[in-house]
Amino acid sequence: MSSLTPHTPSPQPRSAGKHIVVRGLLAGLLKGEWVGGARLTEAEAVEKFGVSRTPVREALLELQGLGLIELRRNCGAVFLPFGSDQLREIYDVRSLLEVEAARLAAGRVDAATLRSLFDSFTAIRESGGIDPDWKHDRTLHRTIAAASGNHRLSSEISRYGEVIQSVREIVGEQSYGIHEKTADEHLAILEAIRQGDADAAAAAMKAHLAQASGSAAKAAGLMRLLERE
Repeated sequence: MSSLTPHTPSPQPRSAGKHIVVRGLLAGLLKGEWVGGARLTEAEAVEKFGVSRTPVREALLELQGLGLIELRRNCGAVFLPFGSDQLREIYDVRSLLEVEAARLAAGRVDAATLRSLFDSFTAIRESGGIDPDWKHDRTLHRTIAAASGNHRLSSEISRYGEVIQSVREIVGEQSYGIHEKTADEHLAILEAIRQGDADAAAAAMKAHLAQASGSAAKAAGLMRLLERE
């Protein structure tokens, strides 16, 4: 093949397109670009985010399932009010799911995985560092969900986790020292799971997500104030 043959970029994965739309719509809600009652059609979303209709539809269905928009015939997406209170509600549902997952996972995570996670969060705590892109945090929560042994529960946790990750990226939680602050909380969850103490694992997860909810709501509120200035 000639070196002058033009390169055709690979098409963007559909899941990536969906993430772009979900993240963009969440960012708009948090920044006040859209308020309760505002409307957005599929065609407008396609043009705004530069993706096809399929990922737009998937993203809108995802956000409708989370109670952030309503899809109405001949109207497109109608935004519902969204701010710190609604963000706390999302974390409340996440807590219900993940507290039960932690209870079920107690004593069911293999020693090598536990050791790796212990090492990661100990290093974050002792160095005062961060968890880039929340990599270790997401691994911990995925591991616990999988170890719960309940596939439907794990699937719902994953669905909420994707939205939470998008919110984290938008509000920039790491500027609030969230990684160092939660290292001890993660280690407490892991210790309870290692000990096989279901009640302690559930309690540690509940405390962790309560703190995470408050931090995210505070960050979102401050971001909205800065946008208004």
